[in-house]
Amino acid sequence: MDDKTNYQIASVNTYAKVAPVARRVKRGEDSYITQAAQMMLPAVRSVLPEGGRAVLIPIPNRSGHAGYTKTLAKRIGQDMSLPVLDALTGDAHRPLFDIKKEGLPPESLDLKFRSVVDIPKNYTPILIDNVLDTGHTAMAAYKAIGHPDTRMAVLGDTHKFLHNHWVNDIYQTPEYMAKKQETKTMMQHYMDLKERYPDVVLLFRDGDQYKVLNSDAGKVAKVTGLKEVLLADKRESHQQLTFPHYNLDKYLPMLVKSGLRVAIVDPLLTTKQKQENVQSSNVQQTNSADMKEQKTKTKEKKPEVKTENKAEVKTDAKTAKAESKEQKQEAKAETKQKQHEPRPPQLVTVNGEKVTHGHAFQSTKNPEDWYFTARLDGRQLRPMRMDAKDVEAYQAKTSTIEGLMQRYYPTKMEQKVTPEEYKADNKLSDGREVSKMFVYKESDTQRQDFGKYKLYAEVDGQKMSAVISPYDQSAYFDRVTTPAKLVESNFGEKLHLASAYQHYKMPEGVEVKDIRVAKDGQDGKWKISAAVGDNGRTEKKTLSYDDGFSLFQSKTATREQLAAKYLMPDIMRIASQKQEVSQGMKV
Repeated sequence: MDDKTNYQIASVNTYAKVAPVARRVKRGEDSYITQAAQMMLPAVRSVLPEGGRAVLIPIPNRSGHAGYTKTLAKRIGQDMSLPVLDALTGDAHRPLFDIKKEGLPPESLDLKFRSVVDIPKNYTPILIDNVLDTGHTAMAAYKAIGHPDTRMAVLGDTHKFLHNHWVNDIYQTPEYMAKKQETKTMMQHYMDLKERYPDVVLLFRDGDQYKVLNSDAGKVAKVTGLKEVLLADKRESHQQLTFPHYNLDKYLPMLVKSGLRVAIVDPLLTTKQKQENVQSSNVQQTNSADMKEQKTKTKEKKPEVKTENKAEVKTDAKTAKAESKEQKQEAKAETKQKQHEPRPPQLVTVNGEKVTHGHAFQSTKNPEDWYFTARLDGRQLRPMRMDAKDVEAYQAKTSTIEGLMQRYYPTKMEQKVTPEEYKADNKLSDGREVSKMFVYKESDTQRQDFGKYKLYAEVDGQKMSAVISPYDQSAYFDRVTTPAKLVESNFGEKLHLASAYQHYKMPEGVEVKDIRVAKDGQDGKWKISAAVGDNGRTEKKTLSYDDGFSLFQSKTATREQLAAKYLMPDIMRIASQKQEVSQGMKV
C-alpha cells in the first residue's frame, strides 16, 4: 500500500463539535450510539460507490475486537440497508490516549489488525469508527483489509489528522525500534494476558512485593481482607493491591481454596536488562573456570595435614553430605506438598462430561458487566453475559454451579441423543416425514438476516427456512434434539400442527368470552377479537394465513388458542383496568 495514496474519508464534523456525543458513544451508551448513527448517515452516503454496493466494517478497539463501533455500524446499516461485516480482529493493546500522555508518538504502538472474513465480490468496504485522531488505527485497518478501494466514515476528526494523506513508517529506525521495546509496562502486560486468560487472577512480582491490578485486585481483596487502592495515574491501572513477597505462601492457598485460578507473573525485563543478565552469566562462567584452575593448583601443592586433622575433615565432610542430602529430601517433600492436585470436577453432567473452572468474572473493558464461563471436559465454553440478579447471587455465594450451568448452558446439561435416535426421529406429530433438515449461516449479503444461523427443512416437498433461536441452535450442535423436534419447534404453525398451538393458553382468573373471528368488510382480512368480562372488548387483530388455515381448514387450532396468541396484551390490559376501577370504588 502506497504511503501517499489518497483515500476517501468522510467526517461529520471536527471533534470539538461532536465530543459530547463521541464520549458517550465510547462508553457504550445506547441512545447516543443511535444519535451518532443518524448523524453519520450523510457521511456514509458521501463515500458510497456507484450502485451502492458496499459493506460496513467496524474498526476494533483496544481489546482487539469491535465493541461499540460494531453496534454503531449495525445502526447505520439498518437505516441504509447495508450489510455489516465484523471482518477485523487483533491483539489487545494499550490505549492510544495513554501512549500520547507519556509523550510517545502513536507509531510506538505496534498495532496490527487481521482480516478474518473475505470482502464479498464487487462490494466496497467502508470502515466505521467514532473519532479519527492521528490516523494510526485507521491505517492499520486499511492495511488489514487490503482492498484497493477501501473507504471510511467517522463521527469526528481532530486537527492532528490530515485528510486523505498518511505518511507511514516514519519512526521505523533501528534506534526508535530499540526504544519502543523498552515501553511495555505492567499494565500492558496485564491487558495482553487478560485477553488470553480472562478467568485467571494475575499476581505480578514487582521487586519485593506482589501487585494485583484492576478487577483482580477486587477479587483478592474480597478473599484476603487486604485493601485495594484507586490510582490517579491510569497508566498504572485504575485499581491496585499490593502485599510483601514473603506473604505469598499465606495468601495463595486462600485464593485457590476460594475457587479462583491464580497465575504468578515474573517481572518484565527490558532489552537492556536482558543484555545485563547475559553479561552477568558470562562473568559467572569465567569465575567458575578460575575457581577450577585454583582448585587444580591447590591440589598440586599437596599441603601436609596431620592424621587427626584428616579424620576431622572426613567427619565434617560426611556430616555436611548427610545434612545436604536431608535438606534436598525436605525441599523435595515441600515441593510435592505445594503442588496442587488436579482439580476435581465441580459437576458431572448426565452425559458424563466433567464441568470444571465454573465461575463468574468481571469484564476488564466494562466493569459493570459480568460473565459466567466454565470448562467442559477441558474445553473452554464461550463466556455468557450474566443477569444482575445472578451476579448478586454469585457474589453472595447463594448460587450453585449447576444452577448457573442450567441457566447459561442449558443444552450442555441435557441428555444427548444417539446417532441412531437422531436419524430415526424424523416424523412429525401428524405423521408427515422430514425429508431434509440442516442448520446453516446466511451468506447472502443482500438479506437482512445476513450472518445469522438459520434452519432449513423440507416436508412433503414444502421448503422452509427461518432464523433459528439461540437455544435451538445450541441444541442442534450439542445433539440433544432431533430433526422432528426442531422442525415442530420452528415451523409448527407453518405446517399447521396442533402441537404448535398447545402452549397458547388463556390467563387464569380472567373471564374471556364471545371470541369472534370474522372477515373485515373494509380490507377483506380475517380478524379476531374478544370480550373481557363486562369491562370491554379488545381491538381486532389480523390473523396470518397459516393461523387462518389452521383454524378453518386443518382445524388444528382453536379460537381460544388464537385469542391467547393475538389478544393477550389487550386482555391483560383490560382486565387490570377493571381491577383498578373496582379498587377505586371500594376506597
